[in-house]
Amino acid sequence: MNLFRPSPLVVALPGRRVGQLDRNRSGMTQWRPSPEWEALDQRPRLGISFLRQSGPRSEGTGLPPWFENLLPESGSALRQRLCAAHSVRHTDGFNLLAAIGRDLSGAVEVTPVEDPTSHGKVGGEEAAAGESDLSERLRFSLAGMQLKLSMSMASDRLVLGASGDGGQWIVKLPGLNYLQLPDVERATMTWAKNAGFDVPTHFTVNTDDLVGVPASWREDVPLAFAVQRFDRRDDGSKIHQEDLCQGLELLPVHKYGDSGSRRMNLDGALRFVADVAGEKNAREMSRRIGFVIASGNDDAHLKNWSLLWGNADRPSLTPCYDFVATVSWADRHGWKLPRGPSLALGLGGERQFSRIGTEVLSRHATKTGFPWAKDEILNGIERARDAWPSAETDMPALMRAAMVDHWRRVPVLQSMLPASMNADD
Repeated sequence: MNLFRPSPLVVALPGRRVGQLDRNRSGMTQWRPSPEWEALDQRPRLGISFLRQSGPRSEGTGLPPWFENLLPESGSALRQRLCAAHSVRHTDGFNLLAAIGRDLSGAVEVTPVEDPTSHGKVGGEEAAAGESDLSERLRFSLAGMQLKLSMSMASDRLVLGASGDGGQWIVKLPGLNYLQLPDVERATMTWAKNAGFDVPTHFTVNTDDLVGVPASWREDVPLAFAVQRFDRRDDGSKIHQEDLCQGLELLPVHKYGDSGSRRMNLDGALRFVADVAGEKNAREMSRRIGFVIASGNDDAHLKNWSLLWGNADRPSLTPCYDFVATVSWADRHGWKLPRGPSLALGLGGERQFSRIGTEVLSRHATKTGFPWAKDEILNGIERARDAWPSAETDMPALMRAAMVDHWRRVPVLQSMLPASMNADD
């Protein structure tokens, strides 16, 4: 197999070529922006990091972090299936991006320069006999570790590969150890919506009703979670976005902020959002942090916070996504752990939920330099509390029980218990 693809990859946003990715025969990768695009002051915007450092850059043998974040993460179920379908090595992000780059998160497209519509050889080998149909349907990328599919709605059914340009829905299939994940995510997202947050349309679906998804992927998995893509319009056109790993130029492996000298926590992430998107969006992020605390979410890492560009010169926060009450799995993510659950990113110098009280929120406000940060987090918690009565009746039993336990253990939540939690034995 030819591990390296010397021909460049064209990087484009709607109506504009913005640059290209080159890889030489030694495997060295370089980003080269279009001079015409840079002469337009990088309009339309590709990302924060390109605005902060214009011009070409070299990235060794891997993709630049911004582009690596467009791919499913290393070791993920989707990446394994995509690489198998397109005969690409698991570590060969360049060729994987060449194969699936027409349907990525946001509006960016990455296509081979010699034939942008080619669906032929990618990694140096043709798809194996009998796999060509699946390889044609697996021409999209969604970041993350969970098996996620970009699907279209056709005659009220979700279909894999219904459109040549990808789908308007993300459908997530849980692993066998988390079969209740679709119900928990649906209930958490509904809770957030009831609390006044911007949440896309979502629902659970029987996997037997998913059209075009191989039976082996659905085996022993009765339910999936479907959510409407906020980076796609009703007519299928794309809206550009980037996640905070992209904005901060961190590889996906550092989504928990553990990148050596460039460590990142919620204090720094809030400052970053305020800087690039303004105080209004930063205040909204603080309220969402409050909901993350209230819902016991230990996975609100940097890739689960994103900026929506569209055609604007300055981004805004995207609608909420990947909100999951992870403490519902008490022995893996919750209060049966030796130290209890923790936030994905530190807040005011603390991560353990058992230590998050108002003094931690005060430290967070001091570290960010935003006196309003504490009050906005409390506002997010209050919203969650007020929405609890309308949300709890729709929660799976393990989630509701976990939430009652969680609110009784987290210091900042204890004084705000909803009435029904106080009434529980």
